[in-house]
Amino acid sequence: MDITAAFGQRVTQLSQRDPDKARRFLLLGWRANGLKNRLQRGKRSKSDRMLFQAVNAAMVNCLARPEQNVMVSLFTPCEPLLTQGLLPYSCEAFSSYLSGSMAEESFLRHAEDAGIPTSLCSYHKIFIGAAQTALMPRPRFILNTSLACDANTLTFRYLAEHYGVPHFSIDIPYEQTPQAVDYVTGQLREMSGFLQAQTGIAVDEARLIQTVGRSQRTLQAYNDFLTQRAGKELLSDLTSELYRTAAFHLLLGSPESEAVARQMVVEAQAAGPARGRQLLWLHTTPYWVPPLRALFDHNPKVQIVASDMSYEGYVPDADPEKPYETMAKRLVYSPFNGPAQRRIQTALEVAKRVQADGVVWFCHWGCKHTLGGAQLGKRAFEAQGLPTLLLDGDSCDRGFGGEGQAATRMEAFLELLTAQEKGGPA
Repeated sequence: MDITAAFGQRVTQLSQRDPDKARRFLLLGWRANGLKNRLQRGKRSKSDRMLFQAVNAAMVNCLARPEQNVMVSLFTPCEPLLTQGLLPYSCEAFSSYLSGSMAEESFLRHAEDAGIPTSLCSYHKIFIGAAQTALMPRPRFILNTSLACDANTLTFRYLAEHYGVPHFSIDIPYEQTPQAVDYVTGQLREMSGFLQAQTGIAVDEARLIQTVGRSQRTLQAYNDFLTQRAGKELLSDLTSELYRTAAFHLLLGSPESEAVARQMVVEAQAAGPARGRQLLWLHTTPYWVPPLRALFDHNPKVQIVASDMSYEGYVPDADPEKPYETMAKRLVYSPFNGPAQRRIQTALEVAKRVQADGVVWFCHWGCKHTLGGAQLGKRAFEAQGLPTLLLDGDSCDRGFGGEGQAATRMEAFLELLTAQEKGGPA
């Protein structure tokens, strides 16, 4: 048994009899992991090391400073929280960290034994199980949006009742219209009023403009990075792809997130030409699957050039001087809002910009939005000359299985791309 497996087993054992001790042990491990990655450079680029430290600090704070914790869904605009010194943490980030610690299984099973359907997204099941066993500290309050996961409307309402804490939910209309933006803008203003009611402090409009301006610069820098990196070799790993999702959602508006995006641009400008296959990835990455991790991590033969979980929030015409409208536009005009065709069309545009050789659509078990659009996406991408692999799996649940099959299918897909480049049969 390796050290991570032993650590996860210990967290599991402690959580069953002493959740407070389990939380302290988990916190110690996450802090130690941050120190290790600060001292050991390894193969990670500077931007990936910065990215890790920013996300790891957020997860440490989630356990260490519960009085400032605010539980949020992934797409919730967190800039108003940042202006008040509050610490957001999301379902996806917390569950991913438990999975990375090899401690997720008992929380998954606890949630299922308590009646949570097996078909619910594993991120949400782990999150609920950690709350039910008292491992996860009580948040100050809860914020969520209806974008883009239908589990959001169930999970966060349930957890607000479970913890007995205030809850504010933002409804995102299906239509992408100016009227929808106005509607969401009004709700975000109401959310600021909710924050004032909970903290006794009004959201400072000037600080909010400054923070939303930083968000817009961050997303602009990441958008520039995508253009700069076309045809370039920038080696990374599956785990860092998930960290980028956190940085450009959960931590958006923070100086750390902007610094990461700017460093990514610097690295893209200095990078040499790519030697391997360049893939556009849709949805989350199964970073815990050893054969896939071995295939993707810092491998010049294959690189993920963009992930739609990271680039989805950029709205070029947003005006940070109108912070509530800017945040509303990010939600309403997200390609995750509405029919799958919006997500597919955005992916086609990005694939062309980053010069992707092919597309991987990861069908994460429990995500109905992603599963339902998979065949539509495959047909659309291949009609534009982009070979597409539909890869089944789970981003958190090791009990899902099929790791070897996933790696075999990925290797065959890469061989197909290589053969097509050389003029061989498809």
